[in-house]
Amino acid sequence: MLRHSLFGLSTLALMTATACAQEDTTKISGAETKVTPEVTDTATTVQTETKILDAAQVKTKSEAKLYAESEFRQADINKDGSVDKNEFLAYAVLRAPVNDPLAENIDEPVTASDETASMEEPANAEEQFAEISNGDEVISEMEMVERRVAQFDEADTNDDEQLDVEESKEFIKLSQLKPSSSTSL
Repeated sequence: MLRHSLFGLSTLALMTATACAQEDTTKISGAETKVTPEVTDTATTVQTETKILDAAQVKTKSEAKLYAESEFRQADINKDGSVDKNEFLAYAVLRAPVNDPLAENIDEPVTASDETASMEEPANAEEQFAEISNGDEVISEMEMVERRVAQFDEADTNDDEQLDVEESKEFIKLSQLKPSSSTSL
């Protein structure tokens, strides 16, 4: 009888641990934290993965890497491990309002004068794609990370591996995706 009770209690404890071990994703001020518990026969360990979803959240070089990895996963629409030009251009159109801290109202219609102004901006999405892909017509995750880290280094003018307010604004500007004037969804 005692053996059956202990077996029942251990089964109940295992079922409870398994139920609690379901994958949980939480958003905290724009950053997405994914908690993935691993259940073994003796213990449960928890791995935490933080995704930086906005350039404004980047304050360290490791966060710049996380941001680039997150961007890559979002841009790789067909999940083939690379981002082609069409995927990148589509991603640029979708991300442009999010990455534009100066955008006051993203729902306002674009006027002819706005189009002219955006055409004068350097580094539209097609130019950015060519730079990041190094001319091979696809962007790998490593290329995306290298680009964002280089932009972080360029923005970090005092070389302290941390972005202050002004440096953060510069990183946002450097990493901003600017859709081509001919690209629209």
